[in-house]
Amino acid sequence: MNKVNFNAQAYEKFYDFKDVMVQAFGIGCSLCGTEEIEYVYQNHPPTIGNLIKNQAKNLTDQEVDQLIEKPLLNWQTFDETNANQMIPTFLCVNCFDIESDYDEK
Repeated sequence: MNKVNFNAQAYEKFYDFKDVMVQAFGIGCSLCGTEEIEYVYQNHPPTIGNLIKNQAKNLTDQEVDQLIEKPLLNWQTFDETNANQMIPTFLCVNCFDIESDYDEK
């Protein structure tokens, strides 16, 4: 089994307006799969929900698709890069706490 590369200081609180990424794309904790994500690895792309919210107008489905096309590719690349380095992109509070405990030892 490969060891997870973890540094608690490299994570920040995850906030995605209305949990769009969880609801629409089914993302979850990189370690256990739960949908209750609390942390995300630093230097991540803008969250999709926040990106849509910041448009401050009603968008058609086609406009939303167009708006999120490149950000979705950026998220996929970000997550794949992290996975190749054994870095979890998203963490629930339980996995973050467990990894933090290991990180301190």
